[in-house]
Parts: sequence; structure tokens; C-alpha cells
Amino acid sequence: MPRPRRKKDEKAEMPRPEVVQPRAPRRFVMQRMADGVSERTVRWRSRREGERDQAMADFFGSGPDLPVAANMRTAESLLGEVLASMQLEEETLSAELLAEAWQKAVGPALAALSQLVSVANKSACIRVAHPAARYELTRLRSRAIVALNQALGEGSVRTLRIIS
Repeated sequence: MPRPRRKKDEKAEMPRPEVVQPRAPRRFVMQRMADGVSERTVRWRSRREGERDQAMADFFGSGPDLPVAANMRTAESLLGEVLASMQLEEETLSAELLAEAWQKAVGPALAALSQLVSVANKSACIRVAHPAARYELTRLRSRAIVALNQALGEGSVRTLRIIS
């Protein structure tokens, strides 16, 4: 059985389905500042999250969040606190005593190319002027430690730290 054909004008009379374009998501919204006059642009999501956080804070009775600066400390105050907790005892030896002990420990030739800068925490800091002096000091490390302990007192030096 053949189907009846439609006429052209019947086709035009049929209502077309209305196409609804999806609305673009709102990415930004204007938020009124605390002074009540000025506004700023904020992301829509962040505003929604802020309202949710405020609702949770109101429900649980917690106070407002602290500003970031409330948790910041200056490096000066932190360093002072750390150094105070370490209870460092300052036992500095005179430069003349160090130079004399170093001269006795390594001899005049090597002492001319190097300098005993400090002795702290059982570590002697040696400054060298030439790579050859560094090489010689690494070879004579154990002898130099024994000689420094004899000159400065037993147990005062355990390691040598050589710097350029």
C-alpha cells in the first residue's frame, strides 16, 4: 500500500521545534566591597565557594578566617629564636694564637699559602690561596689535626674544612 503524499503547503504549516541555545556560563560577577561603594570582579565559582564557607562558619559558630599576614613572621625574629634555642657558646681564639698554631702544625712553606680562619665545633676552617696548597693539606690532613690538637689543646680539632 503506498503512503499518501503530503503536499508542499502542509509541510510548511507544521510547527518547527524551537532550538534553545545553551546560555554561556557566568564566569565573572561584580562583588561590592566592604566600603559599600566600590566593586570588584570575582570569579563566579569563588564567590559561590565563599558563600558556602560563610554558611558553614555561621552554622558551626567559627569565627572569620585570619588574614595571611597573621601567620607570617619575619626572618629576623625566626633566626633570633632559633639561635637562642641552640645555646651557642662563643669561644673564639685570637687570630695570633690561630696563626701561630697553624705555623707550627704545617710549617712555614704551607702556612704562607694557607690560613687557619677559625676553630668551631671541633672543625678547623682553612682558607687556601692555591690549588696545590689544597692538595698538600688533604695529604697532610691527619698530621695537621694532631699538630693542631697539641697546639690548641687536646680534642679541640677533629676535622679540617678547606675553603678557597
